[in-house]
Amino acid sequence: MLSRFSQPITRAASATTRQLPLVRNQFRAYSDNNAPVAAAPSPPAPRQPKVGDISTPSAISSATPGVSQPLSTPEGVHVDVNPAEPTKPAVVRAPSSCTPGTKLNGLNYFKNKPDVLAKEDSEYPEWLWGLLDGSSKDSKTKKGGVDPSTLNKKQRKRYEKKLAARTGPLAAQIPAHHHAHDITPASYNRDGSPVDAMEDATGGFEQRSEIIKTARDARRKSIKESNFLRGL
Repeated sequence: MLSRFSQPITRAASATTRQLPLVRNQFRAYSDNNAPVAAAPSPPAPRQPKVGDISTPSAISSATPGVSQPLSTPEGVHVDVNPAEPTKPAVVRAPSSCTPGTKLNGLNYFKNKPDVLAKEDSEYPEWLWGLLDGSSKDSKTKKGGVDPSTLNKKQRKRYEKKLAARTGPLAAQIPAHHHAHDITPASYNRDGSPVDAMEDATGGFEQRSEIIKTARDARRKSIKESNFLRGL
C-alpha cells in the first residue's frame, strides 16, 4: 500500500523539476524587459602587407623644380637642387692690330681730356667685338631692309630711284625768312587794279611778323648749338 501512494508523488516531483528551467528562462526575459543582445564579435586580425601592395614614391617631378623628393630607386641617385650654369667656351679671336698704349686719333673731341689710348683685347666689352660681324646685315635682310653695300651698279640705281620716288612728294620745308617776299609792292609791280590800303598794310604786317618769328627761332637754335660746342 505504501508503495502505491509513493509512486504518483515521485512522478509529480519529476514533472515539476522538468518545468523549472523553462520558468527560469521566462522569468529572466520578463525581468529584463529587453531583447537579448548578441555578444560583440572579436576584432579581425591585422592584414599582412604583400610585396605587390608596397608603392614607392615617384622621382622628382619636372613641374616643381628645386624641390627634392625621394627617388624610386632603392639605392638613390644624387641630384643637385641648384645646378650650376653651363660655362660658355672661350672664343678665340684674332689679335687686335693696335698694340696696347697706341694713341687713337680722332676719338677725343672733349676739351681738357686725355687722349684715348688702345687697351688690351681682354679689357674691351664683348659687344664691341660683334660690331664687325655680319649679324647686322643678316638682321637687315631678314627684316626686309636692303644693304646698299651689297648691291651692284644696276641694283643700286634702282634702289636710289625707289628712294627718290618715296621722298619726292615730301618737299623740304624752307623757313619764311629764307624766302624773297614783296611785303609792300611798288606801284609798277601792281596789276593796276585798285587796292585797299588798309588790306595791303595788314597783309604786309602779317608777313613781316612771320619772317621775324622764324628768324628768331633760327637764331636761338644757332646760339644753343654754339654754346653746347663751346662747353665740350
